[in-house]
Amino acid sequence: MVIKIVRWCVLTFTLIFAIVVLGISAHLIAIRPTHYWHFAALAVAVSSLTILTFPVILLVDTFLGSASTERIFGEALWLSIMWILWLATGANATHAARVHFFAGGCSFFSGFSSKICNEFRVVEAFAYINFIILLCYTIGLFAYEFTRDQSQAGQGATGSQTTQKQAPPNTTGQ
Repeated sequence: MVIKIVRWCVLTFTLIFAIVVLGISAHLIAIRPTHYWHFAALAVAVSSLTILTFPVILLVDTFLGSASTERIFGEALWLSIMWILWLATGANATHAARVHFFAGGCSFFSGFSSKICNEFRVVEAFAYINFIILLCYTIGLFAYEFTRDQSQAGQGATGSQTTQKQAPPNTTGQ
């Protein structure tokens, strides 16, 4: 039950943050359609993948009930790919911000340049937040799966077999 609540919270927050990244990255591409920033294109692609796949994960979880080992492993594998993509998006946004604006430089610009600088920072921040959320959740999912398999394996071995203890041989009279 707890894993379902955590799954819903993680995937929903990541989905909301991906919508934010999609909107801001699309704006960054729209203001420079011929020579767009490459990190913005990557951010649009990654956030679109997130927006397309995470609702499917949530719906499958809702309609299929309890999670099987294969489904949890498949989800963990996909989420691992997604956190790698979010890390790449954050790293590219950081690099682009360092190339185009100096560190802490958003406050030195005025008007449109300041807005663009802040949009770089927002994409960077939300990409790293999504990366951290998905990484922690994936690690937790693997830990949950490994502990769940061990406890079920232990219950299966002791629950299906009935063993009788034999009394030790009487060696006191010899």
